[in-house]
Amino acid sequence: MRQHLDGTIDEYFFVDTEEYTKCENGCLQFQHRRDMKRSNLTGETLQGAKFWLESTAHSGKVGSSPVSAVELLCQMPSATPDLDDSFEGLLGLTKVRPSGPVQYVVQWKQRTYALGYYDESQWITASVESDSMIKVDGMIPGVQYKFLVTIVGPAGKLGDTVQSEWTEISNTLAVKAPGAPLIVKNGFNSEQGVVAHLHFPRTAYDSCYFRLQVKNATNTVMTDIQVDPTYSILLSHLEFDSSYAVTLSALSSDQNTATSPISVRFNSFQCKQVYGKGSLQCAPEPVSNIRVAIEANSTAMIKWTASAEPENILTYAITYQAFLGPCNKDPTTVYLAATSTSYEMPLPRNVHCEFMFRITNYDAIGREAFAETRIAVMQEKLIASSFKIPLIAIGVSLTFLILAIFCFAVCRCCNKCPVKVAENKAKLTDYA
Repeated sequence: MRQHLDGTIDEYFFVDTEEYTKCENGCLQFQHRRDMKRSNLTGETLQGAKFWLESTAHSGKVGSSPVSAVELLCQMPSATPDLDDSFEGLLGLTKVRPSGPVQYVVQWKQRTYALGYYDESQWITASVESDSMIKVDGMIPGVQYKFLVTIVGPAGKLGDTVQSEWTEISNTLAVKAPGAPLIVKNGFNSEQGVVAHLHFPRTAYDSCYFRLQVKNATNTVMTDIQVDPTYSILLSHLEFDSSYAVTLSALSSDQNTATSPISVRFNSFQCKQVYGKGSLQCAPEPVSNIRVAIEANSTAMIKWTASAEPENILTYAITYQAFLGPCNKDPTTVYLAATSTSYEMPLPRNVHCEFMFRITNYDAIGREAFAETRIAVMQEKLIASSFKIPLIAIGVSLTFLILAIFCFAVCRCCNKCPVKVAENKAKLTDYA
């Protein structure tokens, strides 16, 4: 079997094995033995006989072909030395069901456009293939090609033939870079874990080979891939909740030269998006939304929002320790029930301290996660008294200063004003 780029499986017969030879012998023997029950065939030979019987029953019926479409998937300058200035490509067959041991008869024809009409050739038989991915070579630039595939089983032709659309071969003898944009769709399955499907706008003018790099903080994977009839690339076995950078570049026919890459970044699924919040399938998450309220009775009421349902929590460990101020620096730890969402922490009196407060939650299998906050204790009485004393002192000082100025002014008036009045009286007497 072959795994396609999108993760789907293509089952086909590998014809170079001993099992295939036995199966083929079973087909040949059953042509002369029509009674399956009386035959002594076993194993792969019996399977071949059954296939002969089933393919004979369905042979020639419309829709019985195991292939629904054929497509020229890509084109690129040929690597064959004798075919300079020509192109090679890959034909991809889209299957609708497993095909058993079949052969694909490949034919092609070409046409060119000149003077307002097409000059079209007859069908030419190119090869007989056993693989659903077929290489074609020697295509001429500027010429259009169409391909026809006939599926042949042990009893002859299976269903109708399939034809491709006309495809023109490029005149540019250079590898085309992949088209943007890259689009990522996240997913999950039980076999491959966290996955993502990478999509990009692929055409028949793209290269047949690409270099894919997937990178996150802990791992980098680089892979060379070949196109197939599927339209996405499966990125499997990713990490939960991880940031990834993906780059894609086209390769030449010999896969030694790469074009400029295109890139995209994405975040993979979080574990809780797959299994649900607080599931034991996921690593535990810390509590959130921690709130602190200082009470009048010298306590701090700490509340939080749990990260999981109580049945998925084993216990809470509350640890607090002073790291600034004259308070006791020894840590204190208290264990609470799984249903708890608050704790009343005693505070020291008449001191200024800062505490580190940690909430650790343990899940049912003992794994832990924690969140922290800081609590500053500043007693109001100490703050108030430190400001009242200077204010009183300033008030008394101002009062004494005002009284001193007033007394000084009165004294000056008492000493100087009578003299001036006496002088004025004397002057009036002189005139009299």
